[in-house]
Amino acid sequence: MPVGIQRLNAHQTHPNDRIVFIKPLPGPDSRYAQDFLSRIAAICKPIMTSSHLSVTTLEEYEPNREFIGRNFNNGEIIQLVLKSRSGHWLSFRSVQMVMMH
Repeated sequence: MPVGIQRLNAHQTHPNDRIVFIKPLPGPDSRYAQDFLSRIAAICKPIMTSSHLSVTTLEEYEPNREFIGRNFNNGEIIQLVLKSRSGHWLSFRSVQMVMMH
């Protein structure tokens, strides 16, 4: 977990202690998006731990033409697009590759 950040009142255990917040977009698919982001976080944990990387917020971003993932302030916020513009979910592997990039 980033230095100086502490998670209080967590409703569930986090799959990766190197990521403080995991936030899906609000809506009917938010539970699936939460699970999707949690699985991405869990897979990235060994690499993040060995490389001493941490992220404050991993969040879903709405589908767009510009990007499929972006990083603000050296990992403070990472936004991942989980759906195509047509509304179909992107493959887990492609989103994982964007996260690890």
